[in-house]
Amino acid sequence: MKNKIINIIVSLVFLLSLNTNSFAQNETYSIEYEYHKVGVFNPEWEIYNSLNPKKFEHITGYYREEMAKTILKAVQQKKVKIYDIRKREISIDSVIKSVIEFEQKNFSHNLSKDSVFKFLVPYISAYQFEEFVNYNYKTLSLEKRIKAYCPTMVRYKSFNEAKADSLHLPLFWLFPDDIVPTPNSSNNQSNKHIVNTGDFNIPDTVISLQELKYPVQNPYTLSMFDKAKKRDASILRYDGSKFKAPKEIDDLFIIKNTIIIENDEGVEEKKVVSSDILPEDIKHIRIGETWSIDPNTLLIKKQVKYIIPLIESDKGFQQLGIRIQ
Repeated sequence: MKNKIINIIVSLVFLLSLNTNSFAQNETYSIEYEYHKVGVFNPEWEIYNSLNPKKFEHITGYYREEMAKTILKAVQQKKVKIYDIRKREISIDSVIKSVIEFEQKNFSHNLSKDSVFKFLVPYISAYQFEEFVNYNYKTLSLEKRIKAYCPTMVRYKSFNEAKADSLHLPLFWLFPDDIVPTPNSSNNQSNKHIVNTGDFNIPDTVISLQELKYPVQNPYTLSMFDKAKKRDASILRYDGSKFKAPKEIDDLFIIKNTIIIENDEGVEEKKVVSSDILPEDIKHIRIGETWSIDPNTLLIKKQVKYIIPLIESDKGFQQLGIRIQ
């Protein structure tokens, strides 16, 4: 009986070592389908010239409208097919009809059929993405490939620091990743996700929120903490500058809260309580990325420039204080 127990323990240790070695060798993990919605209009910026990336994402008006024009032009010229969310092909007329009905119902605004696409340009200010995402645990880099996306019309009724009151109308879905290129096309399978000279490039950094989910959340954040504490060159301050002293980084991984306690004499006094921030506390990241779009296939390409880990609290999301670049 004793020998049997020993054999079981040895087997378990061996299996555990295999799993550990296998995990250590897996430096990347890819998720085939991730869904993200990114707003690209910041009403605070447009009206007050102040940018609050914690609440609104942004692309400068000219580039936002040129991107919308590029998409609508290719759709009007029937360079691409358009679909509903279930990937059933739909007609341009059905899109026009839905916009006319949306405006009439919500704003008592009558649109003519011929004016719809021109009317849409300034209001296409959000995109829903279906993405392939590759997480690199070794370098902490993210690589994205857009599989499908949906331009969305956003109509603001009002907004303030606490809330943006808006109505959203998804227009149509595009599946440019499914387009089969011609043999002589510059968009062949090996380089179709590389930015080409004919692409429309958006120089603005598009900021978006992304949730870290199983199974990438734990190994990705563990690597993040390890690199930060080893003062890796990829770890910078949240604003992109370098840390001056090791203690600056150490302090970022401690949360200090002031609480009110009652001492032995019954008098209330303040006390500072410290607790460590753990890798599992990082469940969201803020991403800064640049976009480009192929005017023929409407394939959008993204390049992640930096990553900022976030901590969720009663006040919303707070930056950990480091930037991965």
